Amino acid sequence: MVKGSRRRPPRLGQNFLVDRVACERIVDWAGARGRSVVEIGPGRGALTGLLADHSSKLLAIELDSKLAAKLAARYDNSDHVRVLQADALAVDLDSLLDEPCLVVGNLPYESGTAIVRHLLEQHPPVEEMVVMLQKEVCQRLLSGPGSRSYGVLSVMTGMYADVEAGLEVGPESFDPAPAVDSMVIRISCLDGPRYDPGNEALFAELVKAAFVSRRKMLGNTLVKWIDARLGEGSGRELIEEADIDPGCRAEQVEIEKLAALCRGLHREEQRGA
Repeated sequence: MVKGSRRRPPRLGQNFLVDRVACERIVDWAGARGRSVVEIGPGRGALTGLLADHSSKLLAIELDSKLAAKLAARYDNSDHVRVLQADALAVDLDSLLDEPCLVVGNLPYESGTAIVRHLLEQHPPVEEMVVMLQKEVCQRLLSGPGSRSYGVLSVMTGMYADVEAGLEVGPESFDPAPAVDSMVIRISCLDGPRYDPGNEALFAELVKAAFVSRRKMLGNTLVKWIDARLGEGSGRELIEEADIDPGCRAEQVEIEKLAALCRGLHREEQRGA
């Protein structure tokens, strides 16, 4: 459980969740009872014990080999708890699980967003996540068009999931205390993309291109990016076809319109193939 800290951090920079009440509230809100659960970054096991008591199956994935060994020893005689020493970003849950799962965890500040994206790509088997992240990151996940927090993470998460805000957790709930506040959020995965983008890999490229210079108008960024792929004049035509104003910025454009633009781009690239 890697967190940013004012103090010299312990091994791997970990800040451990030590607030028992917060742990109970997180597990209760997660709705883990009777479900197959994957815990990311169990650390010293503050959430693990509660999750083990509630879940039908629990897979705890811990990067730190020493902490993983301690947890494995603790649950050595448990039939439904398994501890895996591994990097969550390198784990293919589909190969480890035989049923949909709930993911719970206090995610690292440094790689939390990458872990969320990785887990979204693994649906199925991930059907829901209840995870704690830096509050600022959660605000990005929750934000919509028109917000300064709205960006690539907002769009890509909103395309594949519903997001709900939960408990806010202060620095005093960790040892050592991080320099920022944290928040728990629920990410409920959809069965597929919310809107048809034509090509999902292309959609991810397009979104990144749209926000690469987020303060610039799309006529100066995305139009040129599309023109480079299809030829001059194509970008403005496709953007207007998708009902997007070339004079607006990426942070003002709804996911549905970005998906419509991607469909048009994919259609034209297929024609030219």
